[in-house]
Amino acid sequence: MKALVLCAGRGTRLRPLTHTRAKAALPVAGRPVLEHIVAYLRSHGFTDIGIVISPGQGELKRLPTILSGPPVAFILQKNALGIAHAVKAAASFLGREPFLLYLGDNLTDEWLPSMVDRFEAEEPDALLAVRAVTNPKLFGVVELEGPRVVRVVEKPAEPRSNLAIAGIYLFRPTILDAITDLRPSPRGELEITDAIAGLMRAGRTVLAHPMTGWWQDMGTPEGLLSANILLLDQIQSAIDPGVLLDSVRIEGRVAIGPGAVLENVRLRGPLCIGAGCHIWNSYIGPYTSVGEDSHIVHATLENSILLPHCRLDRPAFHLEDCLLGRGAVVENKSGRTATLMMGDDGRLQMPPERR
Repeated sequence: MKALVLCAGRGTRLRPLTHTRAKAALPVAGRPVLEHIVAYLRSHGFTDIGIVISPGQGELKRLPTILSGPPVAFILQKNALGIAHAVKAAASFLGREPFLLYLGDNLTDEWLPSMVDRFEAEEPDALLAVRAVTNPKLFGVVELEGPRVVRVVEKPAEPRSNLAIAGIYLFRPTILDAITDLRPSPRGELEITDAIAGLMRAGRTVLAHPMTGWWQDMGTPEGLLSANILLLDQIQSAIDPGVLLDSVRIEGRVAIGPGAVLENVRLRGPLCIGAGCHIWNSYIGPYTSVGEDSHIVHATLENSILLPHCRLDRPAFHLEDCLLGRGAVVENKSGRTATLMMGDDGRLQMPPERR
């Protein structure tokens, strides 16, 4: 069975970080989101994978995991006009075979073989992974009668259910026929929920599959940090032999890449530090991912994601729940606490408070 991963979205909720890169290229637990997704799909037996991208996302083709495994097909969606539009753009890749659709702003450890086995045994036209959520207005929502889906609505203003479609779908080729007849929604997009509704109107069977693993929508800063926590909870300690450690105290599981230099540092995992980082006189706490070639001096840092080449230069405050873009610089002598989201090459300088 083929798998289709959708990565062409604009990532507006993660700006300014997505002004300069694809959302799927953002790092979580030390690796780009798309690398985690492709590794996950391959681990469950999917080797024929297509990835839908938009113009300007060529960086996704150069990710190490993409280059090192079986060939991946990249499909260009010239305009981001909805999930169904992306599936339509991939029609020649998909052919007339069943396929798995995976939304590229979701991460999970759901055991896919059980979902595929059910799809093959019960032979619905669509099988949708669903999860109860507290904010159903943000998702496609299903209403059920037993296991059958009887209604599906995209981002309902007044949800009649709290069951969200959790970014994983199994479809038969009939979904392509349903997409052919679609018209743009009020949002100007071809909605996959409208295509699924079309299947039901045609008398086709659509079933829901409750998820049992963890699942995280990482399309917001909070979601990205939550995904970072979930993945770091799974890491194993791995310190490259070439790392230089001088007066370093390590608690918990820590991964450190080659060429890093740490002096007078306390590390409390789980956390990961990229290759070539230099860290002095600092505390790096749980659920922190530090991008390669970052320099950190006299910093206290927890539950944060730093992209490569960041510089924390003697910030006297405690950094927590932060997202810092590539090359971001933080210089501070104010003694305050801060939660920051900074784009690439952003710079924050805070002088001492006046007495």
